[in-house]
Amino acid sequence: MTRSCKAFEDLLQQAQRPVLGYLIRLTGSVHAAQDVLQSANVTAMEKQNAFEEGTNFVAWLSQIAINHHRNQIRKLATSSSVLLIDERLHEIIERRHRERMEQHRRESNWQRLNHCLQQLPDHQRELVEHFYLEGKTLNDLAETTGRKANAIGQALHRARQRLIRCVQQCGDHSEADVLSDPPISHQTAEIQ
Repeated sequence: MTRSCKAFEDLLQQAQRPVLGYLIRLTGSVHAAQDVLQSANVTAMEKQNAFEEGTNFVAWLSQIAINHHRNQIRKLATSSSVLLIDERLHEIIERRHRERMEQHRRESNWQRLNHCLQQLPDHQRELVEHFYLEGKTLNDLAETTGRKANAIGQALHRARQRLIRCVQQCGDHSEADVLSDPPISHQTAEIQ
């Protein structure tokens, strides 16, 4: 996938800290982690066209780094008698890293969504909050606002579309998929 070298270098720079932190936990050594990260950076630059834009760059670079670390362990194991860290420990460390990355992704999504909610006009933001956060039905909202349930549904649809556009502009397009459909429990609300 073509992209400017500057954009790729920016992604690479932003990923350094989280990947280094992960590698320090994985290797148990700052120096070893820095060496692995350096090798991973070189590989990433060589294979930058293999990175799929819109996917998680930190996860991509982490996987390259993990592969470099495993290769180093294999080389050490064949050249000398080295006590290897149990593969299960590697799996635990990798799983915890993925969990942290997922938590970071969710927090980032919430921050973008909250930012976008604040961008909505007051009447749309209030409808979204009542419907999604408080769990009110279209009929409940129709009664409290004096508007028809169909009109409330259309207003919610417009607010949702506005949120999707805002979230897409703020970050990864795939994150906006969460907003595409209202919760099933709300879709089945009776419209009078």
